[in-house]
Amino acid sequence: MNAFKCLYGNHAVGNLNNLLSVVADAAETGNLDQLGPHIRAGQEHYAAGDSADDILAQMFDTFVTLSRRTGEEVELKERTEGLSTTDLRKLVLGEVKNRFRGLYNQSFHDKPISLTDPVNNEKRRYDLPIFRQPKLGSGTTRFASIISAFVKTDINRAYHLDRGALTLLNARDVLKQTGRSEGAFFILRPHEGAPGFDEPVMNKIDDDIDTAIFHFRHDKHFHFEVFDDPKILTEYAIDYAS
Repeated sequence: MNAFKCLYGNHAVGNLNNLLSVVADAAETGNLDQLGPHIRAGQEHYAAGDSADDILAQMFDTFVTLSRRTGEEVELKERTEGLSTTDLRKLVLGEVKNRFRGLYNQSFHDKPISLTDPVNNEKRRYDLPIFRQPKLGSGTTRFASIISAFVKTDINRAYHLDRGALTLLNARDVLKQTGRSEGAFFILRPHEGAPGFDEPVMNKIDDDIDTAIFHFRHDKHFHFEVFDDPKILTEYAIDYAS
């Protein structure tokens, strides 16, 4: 009960223990249709998913209504205020962690990673939410940045786009000295009709995106993708990091 206690407190743990006792007693006597006014039991169904974590996450979304997950709160905020780079990454990394724990541990990072420049043996930290090195030093190293341009403030938006582009350029220069590598830039822009994002704002956002990706246009080992849906961006990020 420790994880449940952290989420909902001692009182909720008592309620859950009571629920488990009621269900256990009813199952033994075959009276699952008489659990009580706040407890429902239906026919057994098969559970399917890529992993046990994936199956449990789906069941949680469907049946547990004690609270709303952080990701859902961010999505509600996104509809009216835009979506910051920090919140976008929380959505993406949270989804990957729930669905593909092994891939998350191998390829996704919520903190900057350290890379060593082989020329001067100098270590530097790079803000790369996706970074995957091949096993045993063979194959291709993949790295990517995830940035939201779904932001109304010009200065804030341009800063994050430029910072993301500069980080990718610096990481590329270091990694190309150590072997094969390829990079990607995943950018979220507002969807058409987003509240508060009229045509002049959308045009400015597209200009900022074009400026940020200019340096990568002719690099065959680099690609960029622009999305207007965080869920689609997440699926592309998963595919790229796999």
